[in-house]
Amino acid sequence: MKTNLQFFAEDRTNMVSLLDIGTLIGSTAKIVEMGEGYKEITEDWGPNTESTQYVNMKNANNTVKGYEFSTTPERDYMSDDMQTAIDTMFKMFPTGKQCETYYYRYYKTDITKNTGDCIRVPVTVCPSSTGGSGGDTLTSSIQINGNGAVELGTITIAGDGTFTWAAKTSGTSGK
Repeated sequence: MKTNLQFFAEDRTNMVSLLDIGTLIGSTAKIVEMGEGYKEITEDWGPNTESTQYVNMKNANNTVKGYEFSTTPERDYMSDDMQTAIDTMFKMFPTGKQCETYYYRYYKTDITKNTGDCIRVPVTVCPSSTGGSGGDTLTSSIQINGNGAVELGTITIAGDGTFTWAAKTSGTSGK
């Protein structure tokens, strides 16, 4: 008996990126989806590796020492809370602690009954570029850089579309 197994790749909408704009421009957490206006969000995890090869080895040994997360998403200018946060950054040009917040990411395939696994990354966010060519749409880019260790937690999506993240209790990391 011959079985024809077909595997299909998930489309880009399976990955959901979130940013806490509340702590970025205020003091109360407000996690919002980075969806509308963004044509591409690609996470670069920049693994920091160290290679060692001794004289008696044919091949090197590699060790992963850490990761350096970064992304520079570009967004069409939209009238919403995310754009208000971006506009505020382009007016204030924050530095230091004013740039610190959290980036979150989950996959829709991990969500059951409005809850599921989600990572949280402490980040710094700063304005990167704004403008565009004549006749094009106005765009803004922000630079997001990792600023600490990634945490695995649980995201809960409320009926009104708000997001709540909670750290996993110890012993449930899946390792």
